[in-house]
Amino acid sequence: MLKKILLALIFVITVITNVTHAEDDMKTVASKAYVDTKIETKQLKIPAANTPGVGAGETVMTYTAAGNGQIGERGLYSDISSYNASTDGDKLITASALNATFTNLPTTPTTKLECANQADGCTLWTIVDQAAYGISGNGTTTIDLASIMGMSQGTANAYRTNSGNSMNASTYGVTQNGTWVVDYGNGKRIRGKSQCSMRAGDTHTWDNDTYNTISSNFTPTLSDASGEYCYCQLDGYTTNGDNWGNMTALSAPWVFSTDLSDYGSSVCANGCAEICANTLSAGEADLLAFRVAVFNSVQ
Repeated sequence: MLKKILLALIFVITVITNVTHAEDDMKTVASKAYVDTKIETKQLKIPAANTPGVGAGETVMTYTAAGNGQIGERGLYSDISSYNASTDGDKLITASALNATFTNLPTTPTTKLECANQADGCTLWTIVDQAAYGISGNGTTTIDLASIMGMSQGTANAYRTNSGNSMNASTYGVTQNGTWVVDYGNGKRIRGKSQCSMRAGDTHTWDNDTYNTISSNFTPTLSDASGEYCYCQLDGYTTNGDNWGNMTALSAPWVFSTDLSDYGSSVCANGCAEICANTLSAGEADLLAFRVAVFNSVQ
């Protein structure tokens, strides 16, 4: 019995001794050098915005996944009235600044032409008011050419075909093959390009004012430059009587004009520029639908 009691006491003493040693192992003398070294590995606490002595915040913390945990920051842009491209270009825009921008988007009062008697082949047109976002006149925003140029027959036109044949080319500065100019009088002129292609368009384009609804008649690019289908493209306009090189630039797609498959690709090459100039200059009701389609294609 005494032997068992002694063994039990030895076991208890051993456990207490081991616990004491374990606690001692967790205690380290905290010298100043040790503390400074450990603190340098810790991140300072980031104060919350809008607390006493802290502003609303001027930057946003960013994180780069490929940067091994490296963080950065990006400034906030909130004052739309004082933008500086050199200092504000990379900032993140705030909701207030963005809201002010969209609230104050400029609009341009414009009009558009709508067929008034579709059943009779659109011999009458009405002018309908509309508003477009953007500032008209700089070649990069909405241009209401139908209102600017009107629907009257052109006073003259000029062109230079792909074969080099031309009419009034020197008068209007048309020097490049496949280009044309239409003069509507009073200084109002448009310029553009022509191109033949194997890409077919709708073969009944001028029957009525449904031209704008036929998506196959419009394409941003033409992959080939030869074929039997004639396309026209606007690329400039003026209201000051300027010739080709001085007109305001426009951006517009290719618009299908004429199917010349019954005559062969050589006829298209020799006549497409003339067709574009003549049809956009004409005043007949059926051809005005094509003019409206071309004018409305401006992007």
